[in-house]
Amino acid sequence: MKKVFLLLAVAVILVSCGGKNKNQFTINGSVQGVDSGMVYLQKTDAGVWTKIDSASITEGKFTFKGMVATPEMWYLTIEEKQLNFPFFIENSKIELTVYPDSIEKSVVTGSESNAIYKNYTGQKEVLDQKMNDLYTEYKKAREVNDTALMNKMDAASTAVDEELKKLIVNFTKTNPASVVSPYLITRNFWQFELPELEEIIASFDTSLNASGYYQTIMKRIDVLKKVAVGQPAVDFTMNDSLGNPVSLSSFKGKFLLVDFWASWCGPCRGENPNVVKAYQGYNAKGFDVLGVSFDKERAKWIQATKDDNLTWSHVSDLEGWGNAAGKLYGISSIPSNVLLDKDQIIIAKNLRGEALQNKLAELLGPPAKVKTPKKPK
Repeated sequence: MKKVFLLLAVAVILVSCGGKNKNQFTINGSVQGVDSGMVYLQKTDAGVWTKIDSASITEGKFTFKGMVATPEMWYLTIEEKQLNFPFFIENSKIELTVYPDSIEKSVVTGSESNAIYKNYTGQKEVLDQKMNDLYTEYKKAREVNDTALMNKMDAASTAVDEELKKLIVNFTKTNPASVVSPYLITRNFWQFELPELEEIIASFDTSLNASGYYQTIMKRIDVLKKVAVGQPAVDFTMNDSLGNPVSLSSFKGKFLLVDFWASWCGPCRGENPNVVKAYQGYNAKGFDVLGVSFDKERAKWIQATKDDNLTWSHVSDLEGWGNAAGKLYGISSIPSNVLLDKDQIIIAKNLRGEALQNKLAELLGPPAKVKTPKKPK
């Protein structure tokens, strides 16, 4: 807020000194069907909303003035309508027409960045529809416990994710000087590994270096370098379900899978049987698991560990996506995992299903035979 106010103060000084200030935005807006009330400009960072400015709606119209260092995605908010309309703001004259009851009809003109973003969302609509159709089919399959169809829908959704990734990469290559490009990367971090991020950011025009989105990518690259395969594990301490502190370093001397998951995460719960199989087969041979939950509700977290027979150590700070260990390891999607050797060097990441079993067999040989409990007579 202080920076915004200082920038506005500079703008006032420039205008009062005579010349017309071009480094300023003016938003002239209208809200269809709303004659009076308040409208706000907000932005969000890591899920935290910040109100930038407010204006009164008079006879359905409002005006904002100010300036930004670089174009940014902001939101026009009408709290009474529970509306948050996203658009790119930049130092220009922007016309905004909002339809609160049909938000898709809303129109933004005068923002070059927003026009570029609109071009992207137009291309993405086809993929969004594909994903929505797949999700509908997946829900139907889950209701009747049709695991074969569920697996088919999972595979199909993965293919759509790959299409989305290609779209984003091609879009950023086509628009290397637009702030929309680094913005899209930050919104889709889960799609990109370290080498891909380094390649993408090297293709950006240097004019983007001042953008907060560019700087966010650089910070993520720094985090991912610290937790790349071959690097020593970053230690952390977090409380278990009883409130006792557990340190990652306390598992030194064992092969350790640091498993990031949550009770509310369907794919995580689907992967849990594979982790259970690995634990049962290799725990006696020096393998262990440390579960790191992205839950916010303690009761649901604990119940999930019982329901899924997750008998290893578990920790959580109950901060959801704000999980401190997750931030240290650059986790942007779950399930995710990191495999450490006995000296706590990272030797593999994101091993799923048979890939985890195969890696453990390579390290520790064949799994121990698991005794099947006898059924009561």
